[in-house]
Amino acid sequence: MLAQLTSIHSIIKTRLKLSLQVSALCLFSIGLVPSSLGQSSTLEWRWSNPDPHGNNIIDMAFSDSLYVQVTEKGQVYTSQSLDNWIPRETPTDQALRAVTFFNGKIVITGEAGTILVGSSPRQFEAHSVTTTDWLEGLAASASKLVAVGDNAAIYTSPDGSTWQRHDQSFGNWLRDVAFGADTFVAVGEDGFIGTSSDGISWQPQSSGVSHFLNTVKWTGNEFVASGNEGTVLKSPTGSSWQASGPATTNSLFTVSSSPQGLLVSGENEVRLNEGNGWMDEIRATDNDLPAPNWTYLSSLWNDSLFLLGGRTGMIVEGFKTNSTSQTVWVDRNQSIRDWLWDVTRAGDFYIAVGDRATVMTSDNGLDWHLEVVPDSLTNAVFLGTGGTTNRSIAVGNQGNVMTTTNGVIWNAVSTPTSNDLQGVGTFQNRFLITGGGGTILSSEQGDNWTTETTPTTRFLSGIDASQNTAVATGDSGTILTSSDGASWTAQDSGTTDWLYTVRHLGDRFVTVGQNGTILTSPDGKTWTAQESGVSQWLNSVTLVDGTYYAAGVKGTLITSPDAKSWTNRGIITRKSLFGLAHDDNGQLVAVGTEGVILRSQVIPFTTPVTIETYTHESGRDAFLFSGQPDQRFSLDTSTDLENWTNQAELEIFDSSGTLIFIRENSNTPPKQFFRTQPAGN
Repeated sequence: MLAQLTSIHSIIKTRLKLSLQVSALCLFSIGLVPSSLGQSSTLEWRWSNPDPHGNNIIDMAFSDSLYVQVTEKGQVYTSQSLDNWIPRETPTDQALRAVTFFNGKIVITGEAGTILVGSSPRQFEAHSVTTTDWLEGLAASASKLVAVGDNAAIYTSPDGSTWQRHDQSFGNWLRDVAFGADTFVAVGEDGFIGTSSDGISWQPQSSGVSHFLNTVKWTGNEFVASGNEGTVLKSPTGSSWQASGPATTNSLFTVSSSPQGLLVSGENEVRLNEGNGWMDEIRATDNDLPAPNWTYLSSLWNDSLFLLGGRTGMIVEGFKTNSTSQTVWVDRNQSIRDWLWDVTRAGDFYIAVGDRATVMTSDNGLDWHLEVVPDSLTNAVFLGTGGTTNRSIAVGNQGNVMTTTNGVIWNAVSTPTSNDLQGVGTFQNRFLITGGGGTILSSEQGDNWTTETTPTTRFLSGIDASQNTAVATGDSGTILTSSDGASWTAQDSGTTDWLYTVRHLGDRFVTVGQNGTILTSPDGKTWTAQESGVSQWLNSVTLVDGTYYAAGVKGTLITSPDAKSWTNRGIITRKSLFGLAHDDNGQLVAVGTEGVILRSQVIPFTTPVTIETYTHESGRDAFLFSGQPDQRFSLDTSTDLENWTNQAELEIFDSSGTLIFIRENSNTPPKQFFRTQPAGN
């Protein structure tokens, strides 16, 4: 590779071995300020939780120390060490379904005929075929690629760039393909299995099962297919199959093998057979380090360990130690994966709350810490959070409420209700909470709560206020207003859709909810429906630097300059989002399903990245950069200060704001200049 990008923590020892050699060269930075500090046309999103990312790992491949993961929304991640996974740019936001190596290239297939080819992990080109079929499986012989998918789609390619479809007499949807013993084997719906010597002409084979087969792999001496209802089939040639499954009815999605045994994994299943029958690696009572109980979608063997890839970015390693004959399973990252229902910015830090009494805080949006809650609330589900810079409140099921002044020490507070609580707001020097049965509670200090009378028994999930008016929203289009926080009046919303959240943003109230509903109001009383352009639930809305953002289920994200005209932008995951918050520097944070925390620097950085040190030794250039986390920039070189060549597009991932970049450079000219620029300039 021309370059290796890694964090300062993983390579600082290498840098310290290099002597400083900066004679006859110049290092400088150019801080070009964008003409507008508003929203860019493309929002760059990065994962804060889970670590290293939260995309579903649909498939993985490994070759020559390089790991590749493909996921939904066009996201690709690579690693050379299993410690640091780097997000890679691709020219698509379509779902990616399969990946393999072929003649030194990375080839990926996916949704609606998507095909990506990369000569390196840093650059992928699109070579899509004209079809709406998803290409679910991909395999390669020494001279040919075969991709299979929906509606019996079968394509072949000699190079990854040019593809030809081959129609067959059968119409089964295909889910995977493998190559071994000079034979391609494809599997799919209704237990279908087909074989081919050239990838063009296919012969259906009898599988003996009617369950969907989800994957097939060549182990080196036999084909193994797995599928729904715990199905596992084996065949040495692909033509004669024998059932050999574990005692489970859960769906199996992936197969991999080591010299010692066979591994099948899937829906809350990891089963290993090393010649003594199938061992349950999740529920094994005699294993101190069993596999996490999760859904696994992909796996591989890298000559020393098993690697499992699962839902929401779960990555688990399985290996044997000298002290035991069992396989131990390790999740290096140990990320929190409880659902997060809300997030707020409280002074200098974020607070996110969710299932299983989960409370997480962060001062920078990158590094999140799990906080301890009072013993009496350890079984609570926290649905909402909010408050002031001096006191924050978290509320949840069965009337549970707790408060904090610093985000770390939380105190349980009793309330006069057992109804579930969700909305948190402030109005005229008092705190307000909303919830089930039309509940609205008020308190001056956040400790002694008073039940206010309301004209509804509907669930009130949202509350916020302008200077003069408080607004609560909820089920069946319910909208209530108050001028004092005590007396509440029902308003006509014009809809029966659930209005999940309401916010006072800029000069207006905005409420979002069921079926993509968006209503706006200047005063909380008169409401106007706006066309969102989406039908998914919208769960949160906020305003950053003059742009409105609304987020919802299935990774929905829409934006608007005026809360009236909305554009569907999407995000890097299909996971549902339930909360939005931002800081004063223009960082936007979204939280949601299974611990998802995403961040985007909406307002571009105006300060340049600095080249702190440079060294050259043994044919390598080594740079130490400093800037802001998530800052993207380019490194350019020149020998005359007039003609510049782009050497790399880089990004600072570490929360320390530092990055070490190393590139091979055996032909160093006698004089060389370096500069950094904001990405895209």
